[in-house]
Amino acid sequence: MVIPLTQEVAQIDPSRELMDTLNDIYIKVIVYVLAFMIIYTFWEGHVWIFQCIDYVGDMVVLLNLILLMVVTFIPYTVTLLTEHMDDKFAILLFCGTLLTITITEILIVLLALCKPKMVKEELIDSGQFPFIRGSIILALVFKVALIGIAGGFSFVEIYVSWAILIMLIFSNMLSAFACAMYKQIQGDKEDHHGTCGKYVCHRLIGEKLNKGRIEAFSDGVYSIVATLVILDICTGMFPSAEERSLTSLSNVISTQSSILLVYAATFMTVGMLWFIHHSIFQFVFRVHRLMSFFNKLSLLFIGLMPFGFRLVNLYAFDKSDRKEYYIIQLMCGIIFCASMCQLFMWFSGHWKRKKHLYMHHRGLNYGITVCKLLVYPIVSAAVFCVAFTSFKVTAELLAVVQLCVLIVHFLIKFLYEIIFKTCGKDDDDELGESDGQLMVLDSLPRSSKNRHDESMRAGVFLNHDTDDTYL
Repeated sequence: MVIPLTQEVAQIDPSRELMDTLNDIYIKVIVYVLAFMIIYTFWEGHVWIFQCIDYVGDMVVLLNLILLMVVTFIPYTVTLLTEHMDDKFAILLFCGTLLTITITEILIVLLALCKPKMVKEELIDSGQFPFIRGSIILALVFKVALIGIAGGFSFVEIYVSWAILIMLIFSNMLSAFACAMYKQIQGDKEDHHGTCGKYVCHRLIGEKLNKGRIEAFSDGVYSIVATLVILDICTGMFPSAEERSLTSLSNVISTQSSILLVYAATFMTVGMLWFIHHSIFQFVFRVHRLMSFFNKLSLLFIGLMPFGFRLVNLYAFDKSDRKEYYIIQLMCGIIFCASMCQLFMWFSGHWKRKKHLYMHHRGLNYGITVCKLLVYPIVSAAVFCVAFTSFKVTAELLAVVQLCVLIVHFLIKFLYEIIFKTCGKDDDDELGESDGQLMVLDSLPRSSKNRHDESMRAGVFLNHDTDDTYL
């Protein structure tokens, strides 16, 4: 979905005023942000459905294949929106794509969740399955209603359609509130979450999402972003036959050394942010929706890295005015926001941390993870502020600073090993002492441990305090 943005940068005239250029493309940035947030919301709904299913039949597989085929059509509709956001047909096509996805998910729910043999036994035994199934269907029907209303208003007022599409981002919250109101009206005495506000808080923060699928989705985003960055230097940078006739190939390539340096720094930044993301999830065994929300924001800014890289290549080597400084600040802002969202995701995991993290608030592993998370926010914020001063901040300098971050991480790891050797410990000892989840399991009866293992594999979490099973 970021491809239309990168293609737009290729058509920019570098001689124009930078602010005029940004005014021309800011609408496309907004469309990218909204489209990403909407698609991630739909993906969360897909995860929610399939973590309730134990057995997948042939019809569910075929319906899911149809759904995935329609999903691959989304970048095309988003490109149309970025180019013709005031055209009702572009809105209708985007709404039609989302509507097809939602209807297909409803068919999967009706086909799979209405047959007990296809549902996880833990959900059926909990006694909450009918309500959970109703909550899923309500959320999907609510999305259908919003999409239909947005498509209808495209014939009347385009901006009203956009406002309704924005509501899709909060559809999970709105459907959770509707379920809470229903439980309050029904006076459910078996509800352990108390008031309406506590139930909504539980649904939006405490509700579990499949950790494996979140990691897989995140890895896919990082790999696609890294691929888009390398494609930017593989297209349009090769010397033409006319250039080769005037000078040697080595001279032409040497003039592009700064761009290659910026590419290496951008790729390493994407790779290091992925490494930090991986480090976080090493200590996580249960992901709640608040963590998923910050992960969504982090991936949103990661997706802007190819866009920032192209802008740097376009403006950063223009020494005529301060355009270079502004673009460097923009790139630092993207890195800062992506890394800060990772930091917030890590600290949000400490909400009832015994239910979410393997690691407790002790041990060097926890401290090392926090140090890794703080490096990019501090460095990017420092470069951003320095660019306001009279100090000459260039694209080459930013690239060198980004590459030096890799050395900082090596130093952190080196100090970590020295401290362990000084203390006479190894990694296994540290993990064994601070792995809170393993200690909890060791203290449980055998039957409780087995139920816990089954619930974790099934994508649900067993609350040992109330013996409730919930998503």
